Amino acid sequence: MARSYDREALEFARAITFFDAIFAFAVTLLITTVDDFTPEAWSSLSALREANGASLLAFTISFLVVVSFWRANHRMLASFRALDNRLITVNVAFMFGIVLLPFVTEALGRQGTQPLAVAAYAVVLSYLGVMQAAVWQTAARHGLLRHPPTTAQQRRHLLGSIPVPLVFLVSIPLGYRFGANVAQWSWLGLFVAGPLVEAIGDRVWGPASRLGDSDDLLDGEDVTD
Repeated sequence: MARSYDREALEFARAITFFDAIFAFAVTLLITTVDDFTPEAWSSLSALREANGASLLAFTISFLVVVSFWRANHRMLASFRALDNRLITVNVAFMFGIVLLPFVTEALGRQGTQPLAVAAYAVVLSYLGVMQAAVWQTAARHGLLRHPPTTAQQRRHLLGSIPVPLVFLVSIPLGYRFGANVAQWSWLGLFVAGPLVEAIGDRVWGPASRLGDSDDLLDGEDVTD
């Protein structure tokens, strides 16, 4: 049986601090991917845009990605009544993808016209989507959530985790077949896939509110309390 640490335990707080530090470190490293400071690059706004525009765009996208994953992860951890070694391991595996983000962000900014650079970025984002869902599912299956979910809620949560890996993985063959730009534009499909999956969930299990809104499962006191 995996050893568990209650919310009041020092080990719980240390784990949360460690995870938050990884997010902070990764988001700070992102700006280092924008690094053309040659005189030519700063000779005019147009030159600056040409030299660093793609890197700045990649940085902005990844900054929003990291912050979004941090908010979701922080809120999710706040809903746990305890952590165990198994759950910590799964969350550390999730952090592996966060640490990789600066690397693939620089590749996207510098070589964004190459399908491999776009594919590498898409693989990391897909991995993060899968692992974030794995963290919650692991907690749910081992009774570590403060509000234990029903089977329907677990299935709905699993369904809701599909759009991110689906959209990014589908973009990989698109990049090799039609070009890297097409692959990147296809990421906007998240704005369609998300609501579509939500509608499917409503149709299969009824509105989320009838299940005890899934947001309730993530509500909890701040982990710093």
